[in-house]
Amino acid sequence: MGADALARLRTISHEYTLLQIAKLHDPVVVAGQVTLGIEYMVKYGAWDAATSATLSQLTEKLNGFSKGLRTVRNKALSHNDLTAVLSGATLGEFEKDEDIQYFETLQQFVDVVHGEVIGGPRPFDDLVENDVVALMAMVKS
Repeated sequence: MGADALARLRTISHEYTLLQIAKLHDPVVVAGQVTLGIEYMVKYGAWDAATSATLSQLTEKLNGFSKGLRTVRNKALSHNDLTAVLSGATLGEFEKDEDIQYFETLQQFVDVVHGEVIGGPRPFDDLVENDVVALMAMVKS
């Protein structure tokens, strides 16, 4: 696999990740359809007061990061906005390590929800290393 193919895979991975983050922050109802995202879980989770307060605080932190991605989602990830494409302008950005903080906070949110509904934490990145090893083996072959 050549450098161009790897660069394209990197772009696809970045775009997909950003789109999935943006989708987590969709309103409860979009175009008349109920979405399963962070807002839905907070509003309709039937949490006790302490859990609801914790989830609301975590949501505020998460929403701060996602706001910076809204324009890129609306103009490049979900749609190919002609004006945005032609302008070549930066459509979204975040500060260094803000993404790392986002995923740490998202993990806390997931752990609270999972702990209340099923019990215990729910790591969502524990198999990433296996995926990387498998991808690299495929690239090298």
